[in-house]
Amino acid sequence: MNYIPEYGVFSFFSLPFIIFLLLKQVHPNSTASSHAEDAILFDMPTSGGEDKSVFVIGGGISGLSAAKYLIQAGCNVTLLEQREIVGGNNDPYLENDEHHATTVIITLPAQQPHYLHLCREYGIEQTPHEFEDLKGSIVFEGRELNTKMGSGIGSFLKLIYREATLKELLDGFIIFWRLYRQFKLRPESSKSVADVLGKRLVNSTVFTHFYMPWVGINTWCRFEDVGRQPAHVFAAFIFEYALAIHIRDKTAKFKEDYWCVLDGRLIHKLRDRLQSSERYTQHMSTKVSDIERNSEGKLTINAEGGRSWECDAVIVTSQPTQALPILDGIAPKRLTHELEKWDQMDCYVLFHTDFSDIGKKPWLHQTHRNENTGKLYITNTIKPRMGDLDAKYLITFVYNTENYLDFIANHMDESTVVKLYEPKLPIFNLDNSVNRNSVWREIDAQCNDVFWTQACRSGLQYHNNGILSAKRVVRRVLGQKW
Repeated sequence: MNYIPEYGVFSFFSLPFIIFLLLKQVHPNSTASSHAEDAILFDMPTSGGEDKSVFVIGGGISGLSAAKYLIQAGCNVTLLEQREIVGGNNDPYLENDEHHATTVIITLPAQQPHYLHLCREYGIEQTPHEFEDLKGSIVFEGRELNTKMGSGIGSFLKLIYREATLKELLDGFIIFWRLYRQFKLRPESSKSVADVLGKRLVNSTVFTHFYMPWVGINTWCRFEDVGRQPAHVFAAFIFEYALAIHIRDKTAKFKEDYWCVLDGRLIHKLRDRLQSSERYTQHMSTKVSDIERNSEGKLTINAEGGRSWECDAVIVTSQPTQALPILDGIAPKRLTHELEKWDQMDCYVLFHTDFSDIGKKPWLHQTHRNENTGKLYITNTIKPRMGDLDAKYLITFVYNTENYLDFIANHMDESTVVKLYEPKLPIFNLDNSVNRNSVWREIDAQCNDVFWTQACRSGLQYHNNGILSAKRVVRRVLGQKW
């Protein structure tokens, strides 16, 4: 008669309890703890900026948010934007006054409290993607693995179990566990994705064809970046947003605790409210060249074309590589030294009508091999509202010029492209993504009248991060602590 030894019985029945304990554990210096800190809401000043002139350089979510909170505190604000419109990388396609999301299309409001509460303040109701009953596709070396991404982790794993091979399941679980451990159970460190996973797993089919087109595309990580992107940044997308374990905003209501559409309405609401304020001025198509400080301590902002302005303080909110030449020589060296750690990549966003591959599916993740370079690259094709079976448009993301050229030559009908967007994305690396709050708290404390803020300061680049970072810098401009 077969029997289970006593220690085997104990192990079998204690396994769920052990798993539960592991889910409850959080290292105080982990990325999960950092996200918990970033989810704490705090009051913004409603006074203290009277008669203070502040310039904001950059009209993305960080710049618009900074301008809003500065005006709320009584400051006179002038915003300078080098393009003809505001919005930064969230530039929606408008057709008959309808917003169609383009470059950034997904948000999870319950995990992004600063974004959620600003939407509530402006009366913006969240629009869920509503695709929990629809299967998307991940192309695995000639075969499609179909699964539901919006129906919860249980349904997701059940479908994966049915379609994946045993080796893929084992590799997938090991990758999942190692990334989870790096996100929640260990302190943030300069360990890359390759360091944590090891050579075999990084080269495995499940990482190449599942994790990279799913996670890599959302954390701005290409195959050439796996040796320098911090594992905790890669893991944060999975466990903070895709398969969230802890709900950050307990006040989230129906539609706010779901993957929702980020379609530009908040950008436009901020723009309209700012323009209605008597204390706000903006100049579009204005490229700032440098900032000077005169003998009286006043700042002079110089722009191309010979234009210049004086102000008491300035907040630069453009991408690190764009901000560095503006701030060099005028900002604290600690700040410019930090900005030197950033590179940027070329991102191509195709807004198109080629449904030949995706069909009625909500999304399609793919890994391709560039025919010219022989290197792998990832793409993500997705509907602006994933649950819309009759969607008119699609969005495809692809990184690097050589991969974009390969993709349109070999994988889609170029004539279907309605509009092409080319945002520049910051590249996270081992030098600029560890202990973000400690680093930026110290840097902001050294700044008196020249500041920099951007969504990527916190290790990810979502609207919530841009709003939070803007709030913290505005408090410093007003002489307050974070």
